[in-house]
Formats: sequence, C-alpha cells, structure tokens
Amino acid sequence: MDELPTLQELQSFITYSKMGNFTLAAQAANITQSAFSAQMKKLERLVGVRLIARSTRGSQLTPEGEKFLPEAEHIIETLERAIHSIRLANKLERPILNVGILRSIGDVRMNQYVAYFQQRNPDFSISVYDMEEEEMLLDLRENRIDIGTCYLPNNKDMSAYESVALREDSVAYFAPNREVAEPITCEEMLTYPLVMYPPKYFMSQRLKFYFSEEGRQALPQTIRLSNPYAMIDYCKKNSAGALISKSLLESLGETEGIYPLAKPLLLQVCFVYRNNNSKWETMKTFMDYIGQQANTL
Repeated sequence: MDELPTLQELQSFITYSKMGNFTLAAQAANITQSAFSAQMKKLERLVGVRLIARSTRGSQLTPEGEKFLPEAEHIIETLERAIHSIRLANKLERPILNVGILRSIGDVRMNQYVAYFQQRNPDFSISVYDMEEEEMLLDLRENRIDIGTCYLPNNKDMSAYESVALREDSVAYFAPNREVAEPITCEEMLTYPLVMYPPKYFMSQRLKFYFSEEGRQALPQTIRLSNPYAMIDYCKKNSAGALISKSLLESLGETEGIYPLAKPLLLQVCFVYRNNNSKWETMKTFMDYIGQQANTL
C-alpha cells in the first residue's frame, strides 16, 4: 500500500485553510514554520497534486486544495466521532455540551429545560451561553459551541448547518406604564418611545422589516439596549414600550402591560448545529429530550 498522510499532516492542512498564512498556521500548530512547510510539501507529494499555491505575495489553496479540504475534514471528524463514541460507551468521558442561546430569545426557558434534563441525565455537563447571531454561527463553525438556538428563517447562509424546529414564539408589545387599545397597531406603538436592540442584532433587523411592511420605512430615534431583560426593566421604570417574546415575559412572571399585536409577529425557534460534530450522539439525546419538553415546560 502506498504511504498515506498522517493525521497531523491533515490537521495542519486544515489549520492552514483557516489561517491562510504559513506563519500563523505554524503558530497555531505550535511548530516552526519550516517544519510546517515541510509537512505541507510532504502532504502534496503523497496526494500527488499541489494543494497550496505559493508566491512572493503570499499563498492560498489551489482548486485541488479546495476540493481536498472537505475530504481531510471528514477524515478528522470521523475519527473524532469514533473516539468520542467509544469513550462514552466505556464511561471514559463525561458527555459535555456547549449550547448557545440567541440573546433576544432569552435563556430563562432554556435554563428550565437544562435543569429538567440534568435531573434525568446527571452524567451530562452542559454550559449555556447567551450570544448574538453572528457570534453564534461563528462559534458553531469553529466548534466552540455544539448547538445554537435561534430564530429561523434569517438572512444568513445556513447551508453549512442543520436545524430542528423547537417551538414558535409570539412577539408581544410590553408597556406596563401605558394603557392602550388591544390589539396594538404599529402607529400606536410609535407614539411612545420604543426600546429596540442594537442595529446589527437579528431582532433589530427583523423588527425593522416588520415595521416596513406596515409602511414605516424609517423609525423615530429609539432607545437601544442589548438584551431583553434590560429592555423589560427599562419599560417597567419608564413610559416606554418594547417588542418582546411573549414566552419570555411569561417565564419571568410578567402579567401586566402585555398587549397582542394587530399584525401578529410569529418567530420559529430552532436548534442549529453541524451534523459532522463528533458529539452527535450526545447532541441528539439532548435535542430529542428538549423537543419533547418544549411544549410542556
């Protein structure tokens, strides 16, 4: 049999594809640049084609390198998954999951899910992080989190991810210091200060589209806060309103000042993940359980 590339050579090639630079890739691999370059030259010799084009202006993957990259990633991921599965089966490794929650969804409900899940699966270790959409998708791509929870559809390229519907969220107008007719219209909402998310946040963009559908292309100057808890607190202390997930308001025990929208706004909450994650069996156990409980907790 012909000599095959080593796992280290494949991993170094994957590292180069992320860094796009020999110096940075060598630093990430914790080896000298000359040793890293030698690994890549050996890999190219064994594969039989040039994978990286080098010039005085830098380097980049060749078309053959681009084609070889997903195959190399698949080999590493398959091995990682096999090792993870064997370790779990022989209780050599504790199941660990890192879960990201879209900041505008709020993590109260997910904390309830996790608490119920861990009561029944005490061997699992789960960490929950609140984050915004861009950060969540980046962390999923870099395997810093295993599962993301976000609203879909969005305006991002989600072709690299799988998704599972969890529940549907209804958005309500929260203004405990106002008395308004139900259901409330967009025009009525905008007669008082409206608390919004920062412009780059998913919910900010979704709400802007919601108002534009009602003919409001430009919104008046608004207060912008970074999470729904701060928005709720601000509205309770001021004559202002905010559009908040009704599910989150109920989870926090809020009962006053919650008004339905004249034009309903429904958002689909989904689990998002990469199906080549080596922790797939652990992830599936968690997602299946949460999916069963989503409509009862």
